[in-house]
Parts: sequence; structure tokens; C-alpha cells
Amino acid sequence: MIVKILVDNTAKDGFEFVHGFSAVIEADEKILFDVGPYSLFIQNAKRMNVDLNELKTIVLSHGHWDHGDGLKFVSGKRLITHPNSFALRFRKESKTPVGLSMTRDEIISKFELKESKSPLLISEKMVFLGEIPRLNNFESQSTTFLLGDGSPDFVIDDSAIAIKSAKGLIVLSGCAHAGICNTVAYAKKVCAVDKVYAVLGGFHLKKIDEVFEKTVAYFQEEKLELLGATHCTSFAVQDEFKKYFKTIDLEAGVVVEL
Repeated sequence: MIVKILVDNTAKDGFEFVHGFSAVIEADEKILFDVGPYSLFIQNAKRMNVDLNELKTIVLSHGHWDHGDGLKFVSGKRLITHPNSFALRFRKESKTPVGLSMTRDEIISKFELKESKSPLLISEKMVFLGEIPRLNNFESQSTTFLLGDGSPDFVIDDSAIAIKSAKGLIVLSGCAHAGICNTVAYAKKVCAVDKVYAVLGGFHLKKIDEVFEKTVAYFQEEKLELLGATHCTSFAVQDEFKKYFKTIDLEAGVVVEL
């Protein structure tokens, strides 16, 4: 299995970066996971000799602009996401919009839209997890976002991809608003796989605090073999993870073979 990072907050020499995330996942099928905030994923794909025309499926992890506004620059593919990805949403403090700039109707005019709250098979090995239950007592306990009606937005559309491999389960998260531990626990349940080999993507961890410590304890209990935290994971947290796990540095232009 191969993961190619197209968009991230940092980049290798020769690649551009922006706040956002996009990756190509190559397993028993090739898919595009998130598309970043604009057309940069297309430019970086060309630099990596990735032919996006070969990819028939896009999975959108959740309905935030930095993961999905690149949809304006592609069409004619199957798009898998949670139905709440098209919610009107804002930052709590500044009231600035954080949702997708395209409406659901505009998306339907460009894509074969498949909305699912339930887990959905992408291929024999890959699963879109759908809506992730928030079951532990330390993740997703508060939010900095509001819905259009002013109520708290806990980003219930946040999802991830789980991939079955010979080494164990591989989980790829866009932002983990549901909590990265909740995400991994649900991936294990959905896939009926106990062994977790690798967890990659945005973890939405900003501080070295109690939530971080409990995340480390959870991954240690799972005997996680490989960790790659990026995007909405602070540099301080990324560095701290290196004290506990074998890690890989993810940024635009990086190719990971698993």
C-alpha cells in the first residue's frame, strides 16, 4: 500500500504547501482522500507524476474548506462523504465560515455523490468509516465551531478510511474531530481487526496535555507500530510523539510505502 501526500501544511523542497490536506491512497484501488482548499492538489500531483484522471473515487473526510474546497477544480468522479458535510458552519469566536464553499446541489451537478453515515466499502480492503461514535471520555468534549443556527458544531460528519493489510489495520484520518482514538477504535470494530499497524493523518491535537497523554496511552496499549501525525497536529505534539513511537514525517511531496 502507498500513500502520496499532495497537500499539507508543510512541503518538501520543490512542492508548495498550504493549510489543508489531500492524499492519494493506493491499495487494491486508487482513491483521492480530501482535496485541500484549492487547486494545489492538482499541481502537486503533477509534480509527483500522479495522474488524477486514473482515480475514479474521492473520499471527503468532513465538510471543512481546507479539506474540500478543492472540489471546485475536479468533476466527474464518485464522491463519498457524510451527509452533514454540507452543513453551514462557522468559527465560534470570529464567526468566519469554515464550511464548504460549494452547496450540496452544486456538488451533485459535478459528482456522483454517495452520502453515508454508515461504514461503506470502497473496495475489498478499504472502508469509509462513516459517522464515528464518540465513546471515550477525553476526546471531542468541546468544540470551537458553530452551526448555522448557532448551536455547537461537533463536526459529526468527521470520518476516516480504514485499510486491511497483512501487517494489520491502517487508519487514515483527515482531521480526527471525532478523536483519533475514537476513530481507531471504530475502525477496529468495523473491520473486525484487532491489530492496528499504522495511524496517519490529522489528529487535531494542539497541546501536550491530558488528551495527548491519554492518546499516547491508548496507542501504547494498541502496540501501534507506526504513527504519522500531520496537518492539524501541532509541531510540538508531532515532536513529542517521537519519544513514544516510530514516526514518519508527513508533508506535501512525501510518498509512504506501508
